[in-house]
Amino acid sequence: MNPSLEPRSRAGRAARSFHGRYAQPISHQPLPQAVANLPTHRSIVVVDVVSFTRPDRDNVDQLAIRAALYETLRDAFEDSGIPWRQTVREDRGDGVLIFISAEVSKVLLLGRMPARLAELLERGNTKRSARQRFGLRVVVHAGEVHHDAHGYAGYDVNLAFRLVDACPLREAMEHSAATVGLIVSEGVHDGVLRHGYGGLDVAAFEQVRVQVKSADVPGWIQLFGGGSVLPVPLQVVRSVPETEPAAIAGRGGEGPVAVLLADEASLLDELAGLGVRTVVLVGGAAGLAAGLASIARQPIYIDHEFIE
Repeated sequence: MNPSLEPRSRAGRAARSFHGRYAQPISHQPLPQAVANLPTHRSIVVVDVVSFTRPDRDNVDQLAIRAALYETLRDAFEDSGIPWRQTVREDRGDGVLIFISAEVSKVLLLGRMPARLAELLERGNTKRSARQRFGLRVVVHAGEVHHDAHGYAGYDVNLAFRLVDACPLREAMEHSAATVGLIVSEGVHDGVLRHGYGGLDVAAFEQVRVQVKSADVPGWIQLFGGGSVLPVPLQVVRSVPETEPAAIAGRGGEGPVAVLLADEASLLDELAGLGVRTVVLVGGAAGLAAGLASIARQPIYIDHEFIE
């Protein structure tokens, strides 16, 4: 090398090397933890084997079920246009936590995948012993996911596990011939399912209320079995939005419920005289409801919904 081209160093300063006209010195220091552990958006699927620890199943049965579970999931994903190699999986013993890149449409997870999963599972169950036949509860959710040295975490991961443990989903599987029970989160319902993308039929889902630990959220259930979508059993109670009279009556006194526009508040005493004990005021002036109860001549509970 020509000595005149060697990098020169000034007193107390190390020589610098440049590769390209606008090159910058490369730092190999790890990113600060606050930057390195920022969340990324992922579709989240939780799959749980129904009654995995059933008393009549021994370790051999459970190992056979686990092997069949992974094989069936892989084939169902691949057949639905979701490359299995592009998923990230975390084993849960009696199930699997699966992350899918946001680039993969959730329409595939809601449409073809659960139906194909049920089809493959039922086909395999015909060849298995009674103790090794199994059904699945499946969650489709999406949200922000953290990854650290120990695995995956975050609010949305926790919520997905709350959904798979939902009593309405367990009861739906128990009181039906379903092989696969699917529950969809509110975010996926609002952003994908209700819009009918790719022929998705929101009417084929049943809305339920999920109350597990600290979670109290809506979910949407669909059941698959025998090659078709099955009705959700009547034993599964449909959730009631808080603004409906049945829920409001629980917050007020016993007796009939009336709904009024805010500018009809002058009818309060007349309604109370007819036996109404709970009134819901709806409209832009509904915020005045709290003060109206104190001036009504008869006892009455007033709730309100403020609408712009």
